[in-house]
Amino acid sequence: MCPMLRELILDFLYPKFCLSCGKEKSYLCSNCFSKIKIFPAPFCPYCGKRLPEGKICKNCQKSLFGLITASPYSDELLRKLIDAFKYNFVKELSTSLAFLILKFLKQNPEIEFFKNPLNFLILPIPLHPRRLRWRGFNQAVEIGKILSPLLKIPMEENILLRKKHTKPQVKIKNREEKEENVKGIFLVKNSSEIKNKKIILLDDVATSLSTMEEAARVLKERGTKEVWGLTVAKG
Repeated sequence: MCPMLRELILDFLYPKFCLSCGKEKSYLCSNCFSKIKIFPAPFCPYCGKRLPEGKICKNCQKSLFGLITASPYSDELLRKLIDAFKYNFVKELSTSLAFLILKFLKQNPEIEFFKNPLNFLILPIPLHPRRLRWRGFNQAVEIGKILSPLLKIPMEENILLRKKHTKPQVKIKNREEKEENVKGIFLVKNSSEIKNKKIILLDDVATSLSTMEEAARVLKERGTKEVWGLTVAKG
């Protein structure tokens, strides 16, 4: 389906009303945006320890150096927005989700890449081509298009690629199965562009972090200096 026709159909099926209060003209009004729960500070995603700069504590660190996530996925409205974004193809919601991340960063200015963006590069977590054709867009790319200029950090879409089509992580409950599901799914193209760089892996939701850890492992093997995770929500 061509993008223009898709947009026309979506406008007809999903006219612009706030998904929370029903107010016209946008999918999320400013009042409801302000009600979405924001984490007070960065924390280690494994042990929960609060770390102002966003680094993962040394006892828990694997391939990811740090994780920044704005909101809990348990927030009912946020979950509704992400579902509409990903499964009802309401691409316009990328702006609201990107601004949730920005809101969190502004409340936590000690985060390293927000304080000093030099030598950082944003890589959106890629979709397999089959999944991309079904959705019509990569949700991480759309969020990155908003965030990249605001953070003054460039984004590259074609360095980290997904070479295997796997079962969606959200459908797998067991941590070990999640880790097995993502083994060997990524490849790096043009590794010279990431050598000694600090990479920010961008996605909408992190759950077990298996996908990000696997991507980080591959990037580290190809010469990346540090790999951070950045998401709208943490499950």
